[in-house]
Amino acid sequence: GTLVFIAQPAEEVVRGAKAMLADGLFTRFPKPDYAFALHSWPLAYGTIGYNSGPVSSNSDALEIQFKGRGGHGSAPDKALDPIAIAARFVVDVQTVVSREKDPKEFGVVTIGAIQGGTVGNIIPDNVQVRGTIRSYSPEVRAKLLDGVRRVANASAAMAGAPAPDVQIIPGGAAIVNNEELVRKTEAVFKDAFGADKAQRMPAMTASEDFSAYADEGIPSMFFFTGVYVPEAVAEAARPGGKPVAFNHSPFYAPVPEPSIKTAAQAMTLAVLNVLGTAAR
Repeated sequence: GTLVFIAQPAEEVVRGAKAMLADGLFTRFPKPDYAFALHSWPLAYGTIGYNSGPVSSNSDALEIQFKGRGGHGSAPDKALDPIAIAARFVVDVQTVVSREKDPKEFGVVTIGAIQGGTVGNIIPDNVQVRGTIRSYSPEVRAKLLDGVRRVANASAAMAGAPAPDVQIIPGGAAIVNNEELVRKTEAVFKDAFGADKAQRMPAMTASEDFSAYADEGIPSMFFFTGVYVPEAVAEAARPGGKPVAFNHSPFYAPVPEPSIKTAAQAMTLAVLNVLGTAAR
C-alpha cells in the first residue's frame, strides 16, 4: 500500500487542514483510504486513549461590537452606555446554554475578552466582546449560534441602542471517529499495550482541524497518547490529589522518551494494521 504523511502547519489556529485541502492536497497527492492522527494528553505515558463518535468539539469564534453613545460618567442619562449592554449580554447569553440546550448535550459559550473605554469617568462609544462557542452536534451548534445572535440583539434593543455587529467566525468542525476503524485499531492497541493501557475515554471539549480530512469522506481515527509519570496521574485522580498540568499550561511537562516511544509505536501499529487489511 501507499502511506501518506501530512506535515500540516497551523493546527493550533484551526486553519492548516483547510488551507492544504484548498491547495489541492488530495488532487496533487493520493487520497488515502484511512486517516489517523494522534495528540498528546495528560494521561500516563504508555497509555492510549480513544473513542468512537465525537472526540473533539465544533469551534466557532464570536466577535461582537456593542454600540452606544459616549459621555461623562457623572451624567449617564446623557449617554448610552455600551458597557452596561455588554455586561447584560455576558450574563444573559449563558441562559442559552442552561435553559435552551438539552442538558444531556455538550455545549459551551465562553466570553474571554471585553474591551471598552479608556478611563473610569468616561462612558465609551462602543465595547468589543470576544468569545468561543463549542459543541459536538450540528443541532446544538446551530442552537447556540442562533441564541448568541438573538441575545446580543435583544441586549442592545432593551437599552434602545443600535443593533450590534455580530460576527461568527467558523473554526474546526467536530472530529467524529469511524466506529469500524476504531474497533479494528482497538484490538491491535490492546494486544500491544494491554487492555488496561488502551482504553476508551470521553471526548475532549477542545477543537482540532483533523476533522477537515474526515469530512472529505475518509474513515478516520484520532487518538491520544499519555505523557506523564503514571504515579503523578494516579495522584491526580485521587480525591484532593495534586492535579497534573493540562495541555497549553506553562507547567505542562511531558516526559519525552517514553511519551514519544508510545506515540510512535501506536501510530505505526494503526497504520500497518490497515495496510495489512488492504493487502488482504
